[in-house]
Amino acid sequence: HRALWKLFRRSPREPRNFLFRQDDGGSRGPRRVRFYVLSEQPPSTDGDGLWRLGKPKLFAPKLREGDRLRFNLRASPTVKRKSGVEEKQGKRCDVVMDARKRHAAGERPFDPLHAAQEEGERWLLRQATSAGFEIARGLVDVVCDDGVVEQVERSALRVDGYRQHRLQRKGEAPIQFSTVDFEGVLIVRDPMRFVEKVTLGFGPQKAFGCGLMLLRRA
Repeated sequence: HRALWKLFRRSPREPRNFLFRQDDGGSRGPRRVRFYVLSEQPPSTDGDGLWRLGKPKLFAPKLREGDRLRFNLRASPTVKRKSGVEEKQGKRCDVVMDARKRHAAGERPFDPLHAAQEEGERWLLRQATSAGFEIARGLVDVVCDDGVVEQVERSALRVDGYRQHRLQRKGEAPIQFSTVDFEGVLIVRDPMRFVEKVTLGFGPQKAFGCGLMLLRRA
């Protein structure tokens, strides 16, 4: 984030006006890392040899209600919980750890990956409600207990890649957050609201590469 900040010649006192997403790209080799950046302004420097910059493209999608888009999103899903009567705003909690706290004793063992799928999907559906889109649904084959294959309508959404991050800071408490990867197909319901939300980003921890939704036509 600091390197990208310098690339745009931003003062530490100025607010962040860009989103980014790191793509490790295994096919390009372990030392070839690509960053996708959505910014209000183009880079103001060549990066002093650290970066190989692609040609900037204008982000001005022409969308209509009902358009279907494939999307890929790395986000930090959280939910606000109050820890006391006096607390008004509530504290952000990782949705998986929040589910662990609510997991009743005596039930089947807690599965963080399963929780990430369920709670992550709920979080994204809440985001969709206010961001002018919905998750597309489609028919998938499901094998029943008797071996019969039936087609069931389900959300065209994949949720995986749950990871916990701990970033050390000299003389300060470490920064801790989690990330989840979302991939699927969405349907645009309010083009203006949707583009505005994509520009602002989804969820917290945008300074650490979260919140940028990558899009292409379905």
